[in-house]
Amino acid sequence: MSTSTFAQLKEATAEHGPTSEQLAQHFNPVFALIRAGAQQRELDHELAFDAIELLRDSGFTRVRLGREYGGIGASLQQLAELLIELAAADSNLPQALHGHFMFTEQHENESQGSVSQWWLAEVAAGKIFGNALVELPPTAGKAPVLFSDVDADTSQSAVATGTSQIGEISGDKFYSTGALFADYLLVSATRPGREDEGPLFVVVDAHDRGVQRVDDWNGFGQRLTASGTTTFRGVPVQADRLQEFNVPTGVLAYTVLWIVLTATQAGIGAAALREITRFVQKRRRTYDHATAETPAQDPLVHQVIGAVSAKVASARQIVRGAAEVVEESYRATRGHTDLEDPVFLEAHARANIALSEASLVVSELILDATGQIFEAGGASATDAAKQLHLHWLNARAIASHTPLIYRTQAVGNYRINGVLPPHHSTARNSDPAAAGAGEAGEAGVEAGAVATPVQFAEGI
Repeated sequence: MSTSTFAQLKEATAEHGPTSEQLAQHFNPVFALIRAGAQQRELDHELAFDAIELLRDSGFTRVRLGREYGGIGASLQQLAELLIELAAADSNLPQALHGHFMFTEQHENESQGSVSQWWLAEVAAGKIFGNALVELPPTAGKAPVLFSDVDADTSQSAVATGTSQIGEISGDKFYSTGALFADYLLVSATRPGREDEGPLFVVVDAHDRGVQRVDDWNGFGQRLTASGTTTFRGVPVQADRLQEFNVPTGVLAYTVLWIVLTATQAGIGAAALREITRFVQKRRRTYDHATAETPAQDPLVHQVIGAVSAKVASARQIVRGAAEVVEESYRATRGHTDLEDPVFLEAHARANIALSEASLVVSELILDATGQIFEAGGASATDAAKQLHLHWLNARAIASHTPLIYRTQAVGNYRINGVLPPHHSTARNSDPAAAGAGEAGEAGVEAGAVATPVQFAEGI
């Protein structure tokens, strides 16, 4: 465990804010404990509940909060550095927490009144927020999440608890990443007959008896992110748990998702480099046409490890630089509430383009690096028990979020024609009647995903 408590870290950083060295000293022992059990969890398909508790207790989930809210005000760049190290220990965990960081960022940078005050206070208390925003179509046997109004004066639930219940939700969600680890869930819901008003976004108690969370994500990578089905059956909604998405930082907060994913990619590369290096150091099997007696002495193997190391180091720097651009965009838009404000539009374009470019390059670097490691290991490295193949599978799964072809197209269109990137990246069902008509902007299209105006990619 870490050598200091989060309270001690807060005290040590009270006057000047945390340095990267202080953060590393505090959190690296936590990451080491998490890494120690990661391979066995993969073999047993065991969700990392104990690891989540380590992160909660160490203060990791509130490290980015401003000091006035109960955190220590780590920079976005510092958070990215920590996410890389966490991903190097267990790449499932940063992705599982991305909704927590993404929407907390929104509430801290552009207050939405009482719900923001409550949200930030709960984060400061160690609570973890997940989300359930994406739906599969009725053809998949799932029901959309619908919001039903209730009379707070007569609702038995409201009377029993003394709360201001305004409605309840029922239906099914998928790709609800991290929901099984969360205390609260942000959920999108539609009012029947009022679809033209757009969805509501509500926060509900993840432990309510009407909530069922199922670990049925069946992807070939990132298998333990708890990204499966979440069902709601008559789950109460309180009046002060409604969230809006119409402020500039709500749009900018979406780039935090990409920071988490690119940081996770970089961490996957770091883990692959660490493990193949150790494998080569111990390896004695070689070949007649090798250039040295052992792989550790072979210049050709040195070349492979050196190339992988360079790609991983480059990915780290790209993530750090992109996080800095996003933080600058937050500072530039503070106090601006108009989505058409030129200040906001410039900041949005700068952050969106930076993260789209970073996502493309980091994905290419890490996919290449995690495939290249096998050149240094030979057939022995393909032993499934060594789990070296999982690094590529995990990196490939992450690279599929909001497919990169759409994001690079948006970058090219901006560079050539000055077309601003879209504010949102939503997954939706295609409309056959509109096929061929063409649509501007970016769409993360995954068969079966239903769009809402919130900023999410499939797999959020």
